[in-house]
Amino acid sequence: MAGRWRETSPTELSGWLAEAPVPWAFAGGWALDLWAGTVSRTHSDIEIACLRADLPALASALPGFEIAAAQNKVLSPWQPDAPPEPPFSLWLRRQGETLWDFEVVAEAHDKEYWHFRRDERVALPLELAFVTSGDGWPVIAPEIQLLYKCKEPRDKDIADLGRFWPLLAPSARSWLRDAVALAHPEANAMLQALDRMMAH
Repeated sequence: MAGRWRETSPTELSGWLAEAPVPWAFAGGWALDLWAGTVSRTHSDIEIACLRADLPALASALPGFEIAAAQNKVLSPWQPDAPPEPPFSLWLRRQGETLWDFEVVAEAHDKEYWHFRRDERVALPLELAFVTSGDGWPVIAPEIQLLYKCKEPRDKDIADLGRFWPLLAPSARSWLRDAVALAHPEANAMLQALDRMMAH
């Protein structure tokens, strides 16, 4: 998928979304760093998450942005009245700019639960899906973000898992183990190795 990303900061992005009428949260590597209160590495882009049903309302709060739908490695103008097929994300840039400013990823859900968009058998109560960091940043729950990093992890994903796994609450680690066993069983051994490292 063609595209280049501008180095948008969390503070700048939060300002653009100050009038958003629906919940949203930082996602990706930035979500983990904001949750932990550190900048652990360089980030090549920045993204937020929102519930799939809230996409039109979120986009309506960003009238000065060009919005493209990213599906099957193709970008096309987003049609808010055309329900997207999951998985789904939006790329946004300010009108007239050549670099993309940020991405919005749509999270699957029903009235009570967030669902993993790669395997909707994996669920978490909606009130636990988006959390607030100690510094007041809205972030997707770190166990959810780490789950996304367990499919064919890149070097930076493996590094993030090693860095943030010990920081999770025991209940979050337990949920993530169960989620990985169901959706990405090939990553079980990686989490078991992290547990062994913590035990020493």
